Amino acid sequence: MQRFFVLLMMLCASLMFSQTIEGTLIFQDKKPVSYAEIILKKNQLKFSAISDEKGHFQVQLKEKGDYSFEVFNDGELIFSDKINVDGDVIKNLEIANADSQKTKISEQKIEGVVVTAKKKIIERKVDRLVFNVENSIASQGLDAVEALAKTPMLRTTDKSISIAGKSGVAVMINERLLNVSGEELVNYLKNLRSDDIQKIEVITTPPAKYEAQGKSGLINIVLKKNTSLGWNVSLQASMKNVYWNVPTVSQRYGATVNYQGKKLSASAGFTDGNFYWRMKGYEYSTGNNSYWNTDSYFFNNLRNKSANVKLEYKITDKSTVGGSYNYFFANPVETVKNRSGIKDEAGEREFTSDAYALNHRNNHYATLFYDVKIDSSGSKLSLSGNLISNNANADDYYNTQADQLISTYINPINQYRIYSGQADLEKNFKKLKTESGLKFTKIKNDSYFNYYDLNNGIPTMNFNQSNNFFYDENNYAAYASGNYEISEKWSAKAGLRYEFTELTGISPNENLTTKSHYGKFFPTAYISYKPNENNAFSINYSKRINRPSFRELNPFRYISSAFEYSSGNPLLRPSFTDNVEFSYVLKNNFTLTAFHNYSKNDWDRLQRIDNGIKYTIIFNFYNQNQTGVSLSYNYTKLSWLESNVFLNAYYVTSKTFVDDAVQMPGSYGSDFNFDNTFFLNKSKTVSFMLGAWGNIPYKEGNTSFKGVASVYSGLKLNLVEKKLTLNLLMNDILNTEREKGTEFYQDFSTQYYFKGISRNLSLSVNYKFGNNDVKGATKQLQFDEQNRAK
Repeated sequence: MQRFFVLLMMLCASLMFSQTIEGTLIFQDKKPVSYAEIILKKNQLKFSAISDEKGHFQVQLKEKGDYSFEVFNDGELIFSDKINVDGDVIKNLEIANADSQKTKISEQKIEGVVVTAKKKIIERKVDRLVFNVENSIASQGLDAVEALAKTPMLRTTDKSISIAGKSGVAVMINERLLNVSGEELVNYLKNLRSDDIQKIEVITTPPAKYEAQGKSGLINIVLKKNTSLGWNVSLQASMKNVYWNVPTVSQRYGATVNYQGKKLSASAGFTDGNFYWRMKGYEYSTGNNSYWNTDSYFFNNLRNKSANVKLEYKITDKSTVGGSYNYFFANPVETVKNRSGIKDEAGEREFTSDAYALNHRNNHYATLFYDVKIDSSGSKLSLSGNLISNNANADDYYNTQADQLISTYINPINQYRIYSGQADLEKNFKKLKTESGLKFTKIKNDSYFNYYDLNNGIPTMNFNQSNNFFYDENNYAAYASGNYEISEKWSAKAGLRYEFTELTGISPNENLTTKSHYGKFFPTAYISYKPNENNAFSINYSKRINRPSFRELNPFRYISSAFEYSSGNPLLRPSFTDNVEFSYVLKNNFTLTAFHNYSKNDWDRLQRIDNGIKYTIIFNFYNQNQTGVSLSYNYTKLSWLESNVFLNAYYVTSKTFVDDAVQMPGSYGSDFNFDNTFFLNKSKTVSFMLGAWGNIPYKEGNTSFKGVASVYSGLKLNLVEKKLTLNLLMNDILNTEREKGTEFYQDFSTQYYFKGISRNLSLSVNYKFGNNDVKGATKQLQFDEQNRAK
């Protein structure tokens, strides 16, 4: 029966494609042109294939006639010609170099059918894991967040993106870091279509070229190159709803316009969103015959608008200049209601509190760049400059009802500017590729915390509670690295980055000035071995730094009631992490990674109760070792099913060095992601999705975290030649997603629980008209410092 189906499929293919063009691509030095894209066009018809590692390609055509024949290598057009097809054709090309159109061609008639060469779905490079989105049918017709969820080692939610269970991940597009994080990052990526993505690179140990900031690694989204001229417009709309007596949770609308000319590329877009969030929770602190129990209810309404424009101009064949501007405005409304019960040496008592906050945020991001190729081997010099400007203020009202009503009004104002400039040089030799660069970043953050007592609605400034905080930081960085092809099977890469930081924090009300400076080297090293097509090994090492955000450094007291507050810590120090990994890839669909990392001076919140006041402050208070193994598998053997399985298991130990934080014992942990796409028709334009993710309980620092799991399902339609995409997705079907755990201190322990609206039904619609091959201006400028602003 199986042979019958195979023969049937071959027969159908032969009826659909009556002629074939195949051949081999080689450079003049006899090296194969591996993984080049071959495109044949006739009127509205378009056919393509990818050459294999030996440069062989094969394209099947529906009809005879005159075709345009184009070859792209690393996004650059290296050959173009007209060809007449009348039966099967062999076309062998010997290409002088990537910038030349001069070729030697031989053609002859052949008979028979050859299997089309197809690029692998998963590849292991010397310093990263590559997921080729364009070859994954299940990843088409999605937004970028959904495509990331199908990538090995990655998991996405409405709030964050994580690598192997670690959050705080930085995301790049075309090697340039995005300037947003958290929910803003997720919303940004939802406007990017997976059909425009060529591949996703997971970089768990980033090389010296990239910022040493962060300990969770990088994700690089590589967009497809423009292959034709013209324009297109993409319209997006999405709505998320809960299916039981709760109004719409969120809605978002947007449009993007792309234009590609011979020299000018341009993109412009806007979004308008309205996001509702409800959450309930509690924190129960007990110990020494006392307790402090609080039940909370949160309601947020995030209203936001954004607009962006990008321009790229090709001055010559070797130089490009461009820039971008992004504007983001939000005026979220936040409401919190608490009920607390206290028992201590003063007796038992209760109080209620509520807060209403109306926020205003204006963010401007501007970038400029200039790229120039300096030789025919692909060497390049890149110059860029960046600016972020943020202005935020809020009107916050707090009421605490105990024996008497205590009302306050707080007007926090936050203004920060971030400037950066950098130069990057890529110099290529026959077997050696080098990278080097310089970067300077200046951060200036001014915060004002105006606290007023309300008496009969009349505000009176409370100078004891008010505070200002002024923060300045200068970062200087330099790096150099080299990638050497030892042989066809062995390659190595090593680099060294140096970063010097000087900072000043001033709190006039606290009469506190903090000055600090430090310089650190961040080495990276990689070795890879590929004995054959089915096996690949690699081992790598990197050192990272994790700097605190502005909020975590700010000594402001963020009030939640007259008896509770949280505060940052201007004395907070950065943490450092050493990472070692060993990876093995089998047949380009199964990956095993063994890893160990050591973090020094990690920080988290610590709670304290003193004289009837409960407060939270952030401290460096523990070091951590983590050893584990990750497994990922991409299954595509059945024509009607594509599955992605990821499992991460580890053992973690923490050592605390602050007296009131109780050290957790060593703990095993594990998280998983299981994603399945079932194709319901032969053209694979209708598909059903079913998946699950979760983690088991684990311990870290002074906290014991409970396990969590979630199941999701959905239906996807690609219509009108994939110009119209509809996605219907049910999230958290069993309503099990929540945060729960216990923090342990010398005198008490705190149990916490938070449950938001996780079970919801979302519908997204995307329609694109115009030339689908046009991507517009796609280059993103590096500006990762925004991640620290939070």
